Amino acid sequence: MASIFKRKGDKRWTITWMGHDGNRCEKASGTTDKRLAERIGNDLDDQALERKRGLIDPAAERMAKERSKPLDTHFDDYEVHLDSLERDARHVDGTLGYLRKLATALEWATINDLDAAALTAHLAELSESRGTSARTFNASITAWRAFGRWCHRANRLEVNPLASLRGRNIEGDRRRVRRDVSLEELSRIIEAAARSPSVTVQRQVKGEGKRRLVAVNMHYPDRVWAYRIAAGTGFRAGEVISLTPESFDLDSETPTITVEAGYSKRKRCDVQPIRHDLAELLRPWLQTKADAPGEPVCKLPDGKAGMVLQGDMNAARARWLDESADAAERARRDATDFLRAVDAAGRVVDFHGLRVHYVSRVVEAGANVKQAMDLARHSDPKLTLKTYAKVGINTLGRVLDGMKSAPNPSEVQAQTLKATGTDDARPLVENQCPQKSPQMSRGEGKTSAARRGDDHPGNIRGGDHKGLKLTGLRDSARLGAVTGENAPRRTRTFDPLIKSQLLYQLS
Repeated sequence: MASIFKRKGDKRWTITWMGHDGNRCEKASGTTDKRLAERIGNDLDDQALERKRGLIDPAAERMAKERSKPLDTHFDDYEVHLDSLERDARHVDGTLGYLRKLATALEWATINDLDAAALTAHLAELSESRGTSARTFNASITAWRAFGRWCHRANRLEVNPLASLRGRNIEGDRRRVRRDVSLEELSRIIEAAARSPSVTVQRQVKGEGKRRLVAVNMHYPDRVWAYRIAAGTGFRAGEVISLTPESFDLDSETPTITVEAGYSKRKRCDVQPIRHDLAELLRPWLQTKADAPGEPVCKLPDGKAGMVLQGDMNAARARWLDESADAAERARRDATDFLRAVDAAGRVVDFHGLRVHYVSRVVEAGANVKQAMDLARHSDPKLTLKTYAKVGINTLGRVLDGMKSAPNPSEVQAQTLKATGTDDARPLVENQCPQKSPQMSRGEGKTSAARRGDDHPGNIRGGDHKGLKLTGLRDSARLGAVTGENAPRRTRTFDPLIKSQLLYQLS
């Protein structure tokens, strides 16, 4: 039975009751009304009795408590969960940014307010009003769907109310498409990076409520090696930045560069083979880094590696334009997309474009699907061949040159005659038949002699033409199969050319 009392100096009632486990419980009622405090105490006592008898599900009761918590509390717990899984810090910040921003816009206070239809309608409205891409739409959908799945698995919700969320098709609304960097472009970019330890980049700064571009010099002398490594391995910018002298094994039979699992996108220790010529280029440079073990060998600005690459690309293009012999040649070069960070079709070149370059060269080298996937470190062949592998028109032309074409009819006839052994046979002329073998039977000799007679029914100069056809066909059968006691050791086959002409006369 619950009881109430007041502590000294406190005007509010305190409730005590016997819990379901037999221990005495105590709780402040939060009210100065005695009847209300007694009613609260009786409710607590009844809940303890029902819990003791098994009439209340502890899991359902715990979920009820979770549903009453503020949504920000769940966001904080979800962030702790993502950190425990060692997710990338940028990924965690981006995910929580989508969650908090949309929860504020939709005025969601608890997880009971989660509604898939309302979220989809709000994102669709943002897409129309602000022109956001399908990729941004899908990123928000992915973040919320993962959060709802976590709430369900963590026993905070009975079901995932956001499981029905569906993304949009990004193929028809791609805002950022990367293009391949040609070998000549890459060579000039590396040359531009090697000329100066600093690179001039365009950075946005905010002042007086407006954004403007300013030129900034950034000192990164090892960026040329970052370009070489990325183009020769397909490593992402974060993976290149994580490399230390211990990551390189250039003395083995197959040189390799290793990315630790903590820096790899797929959270695996990736041992990537490299070409021997790249290993020889890296060897003297790595010797200068031997006195700093464990330190990154390619320092680049975090999240700004693409900006540095574009700065070297602009410098390389300016030098290429200055090499023009005259004004007409310069105008022609200026109209091309060579060494442009953004081409006429809107395709861009950033640091990740070096990964596109690597995968494209792997496919051009003749790698099969499995080899291309392994070298690109992909688990989906569509991602390798559809998104990253860029095949040029010249490559397709070389493939067509290797295809076999249909031979000419004359070549087919010549090959057929050669295969049957009749390519040098003489044509059938008037009153001509195969020469008689010394071993031919006496009956066959008579037949041949009769065919040579002027009064034979099958004579080609007179008589019944049907008799000629039938007799010739019958004689050919006799000449082609000599059987019996007089059969020769080696059977003489009838000339196929003669046989074909006899059959033609029957048609």
